[in-house]
Amino acid sequence: MGGGMGSPGTDSGGSGLELATLTVTGPPAPAVAALSPRPVVPDLRGTAVTTRRTLTLAMGMGMMGRGSGGSAFTIDGRGFDPNRVDQTVASGAVEEWTITNTSQMDHPFHLHVWPMQVLSIGNTPVQAATWQNVVNVPAGGSTVVRIAFEAYTGRTVYHCHILDHEDNGMMGVLEVV
Repeated sequence: MGGGMGSPGTDSGGSGLELATLTVTGPPAPAVAALSPRPVVPDLRGTAVTTRRTLTLAMGMGMMGRGSGGSAFTIDGRGFDPNRVDQTVASGAVEEWTITNTSQMDHPFHLHVWPMQVLSIGNTPVQAATWQNVVNVPAGGSTVVRIAFEAYTGRTVYHCHILDHEDNGMMGVLEVV
């Protein structure tokens, strides 16, 4: 081995360089059982919708928290406030959310705890029952999802999955009661 990129700077005569020796002891691990088939994904398209909501993702120039200037990232015209509940949902509800994006770049939207069944992205309907926990909301477009708020109550968040956008305000608080 010569001193090429990614190799040690010394020549070992072409026979390689021993970095470590690994000794395994004890009985062999038991064979792993075959995984069960993936559960059937329910399709909420035929389920009655309790509530329809529209959330609007936006970005523009403005003042940010802590007095610094820069881009303002908002949902429904407001930056994140951990002390404010932005959406209240009844436990057991099935809601349809239209997430619109007025900005010139895509925003990956993430909802904690509950997966979303994607109905359409832009003007394109999704044909199969597709479940995601992050869904793209295209620039200048919208995405429609259905969410079954089952099994859990309490507070959580939803936000743009681009860290800079989330950290600078594109996040909201959801409470299921």
